[in-house]
Amino acid sequence: MEFTKKNNLPLFSFLENTEKEILDNFDDILQNIKPLSSKQLYQLPNFIKELSHQLTDERSSRHNGYMNQTVMLASYARYFMWWNLFRLTNLFKGFPSEYFDKLQDGEYCLDLGSGPLTVPIALWLSRPELRKKKLTWYCIDISQTALSLGEEIYLSIAAKTLDKENENIEPWKIIRVKGELGTEIRNKASFVTCANMFNELYYDTAKPLEEQAKKYTNALLSYSTEKSLILVVEPALPRSSRFISLTRDALIRKKYNIISPCPHQKECSMDGRRGGKWCHFVLNTDFAPKKLHKLSEKSGLPKDRASLSFVFAQNFITPTEEKDTLKIRVVSDLIKLPKNSSGRYACSQLGLTLVKYNPTSKVKINSGNLLIIDNSSKKIKSNLNTDAKSGAKIIEI
Repeated sequence: MEFTKKNNLPLFSFLENTEKEILDNFDDILQNIKPLSSKQLYQLPNFIKELSHQLTDERSSRHNGYMNQTVMLASYARYFMWWNLFRLTNLFKGFPSEYFDKLQDGEYCLDLGSGPLTVPIALWLSRPELRKKKLTWYCIDISQTALSLGEEIYLSIAAKTLDKENENIEPWKIIRVKGELGTEIRNKASFVTCANMFNELYYDTAKPLEEQAKKYTNALLSYSTEKSLILVVEPALPRSSRFISLTRDALIRKKYNIISPCPHQKECSMDGRRGGKWCHFVLNTDFAPKKLHKLSEKSGLPKDRASLSFVFAQNFITPTEEKDTLKIRVVSDLIKLPKNSSGRYACSQLGLTLVKYNPTSKVKINSGNLLIIDNSSKKIKSNLNTDAKSGAKIIEI
């Protein structure tokens, strides 16, 4: 079949204009807010590399209050936060506008493990329509220093965007809360977000991940209004993907509907079990800020791919399945198949799916794309072959 923009929808979308300029020069914003000396700037790549070890292979020895240390926080903001903003802005910008339609003036939002307010900043940059809504954000983190820096960054970026728009819009109200998951807030939230926090909590516990996912989902729901949006983003690692899949299951049991990335509400076919496929999405970094690439190379941490796992859910609209269409969410990298063909593993109502196509064709399919296939003939389900290696249903396009 022929694919057009209407039935081959990308998951990610890149920033443009003022927002792109802000992200491209994020280091200048940080330098204006918390300037580093020439000596510190020279040493920055080494600090970043050291922090990278503490966040990965040496995380068991890392101090919980590392974000309160000036050098560590500067290194985090100038490298890890910058990359996270690249990931999240492109993810958030790709979401359909109707995802946020129900958010109203005067409502409260909550970002757990907020650090330097990465999620609210990414939303402000990527969703201009949300800037017009009078929202209040509770930002919870164990580091008051990180929260304070984040608010300064947010207000600086908000001022730059509002100056360009020349509209009578005020920045969102930020309420900084020093604390951890479970810390009480005064008002329930209509939108609860959490990015790259839960892996810090379940990393060194011996408790089953299933138990942890159920516990943390209940914690998220304890903050939520009766009708709410919940977004959880985690690193693109098999264990994190497994946690996201379990969180998805827990949310579905609580009557939440998954609006992204899943094209269905059925059992997860890439649930991260040992030896199986794990759901994550890869973003090409060609459009990442050039200065960020340069800093990454100097730090010995070059990136040609940025990736994440996530689940986005709501409980106020029941999705209607279109009987005449089959929706397929592409997940994997391109893989070589016999007879000079290629394909990508994907998720659909059929379960694990293998999308098979000619890579030299005009069809552009990337990780995260949502393919919408006409299923009105009813033949697509009954005539599908099965991949001998994975058991996936094969869709040829």
